[in-house]
Amino acid sequence: MSLDNAPSDDVRMILQIERETMAAILSKDIDALSRILADEFVYRTPGNPDTGKAEFLHGITSIPVEVIAIWGDELSVYVSGETAALTGVQHTKYRTGDGAEGINSVAFTDVLIKRDGQWLMVLAHGVELPPSPEGQSTDSV
Repeated sequence: MSLDNAPSDDVRMILQIERETMAAILSKDIDALSRILADEFVYRTPGNPDTGKAEFLHGITSIPVEVIAIWGDELSVYVSGETAALTGVQHTKYRTGDGAEGINSVAFTDVLIKRDGQWLMVLAHGVELPPSPEGQSTDSV
């Protein structure tokens, strides 16, 4: 969380934003995601071109599988002034059209800035992890 034992209000707020982000992806709530992402938001993954806010939101609405649950592990927040970084692993349980289920795991870093008293995500960087066995954390959204 932070370098001391007690999480600050900013750390708690950023962790809440992450929960809201995962819930919005699960329900494909573009309005909620749009409020969390800054207009200049960029999503970056190795080997792919950067994706802006509009393309990212469109990608959420066109996910080709049924998302069953999303949860995060190893979440850690670092705040420095008006900038914050959130790192962790996002797990997505999904079902394909033929009924097969799987879990996709992505190590991520989200960068947020505080603008007019509100934290906004300006950058998300994700790296897909190799498949791991079921039985991950049950903190799903």
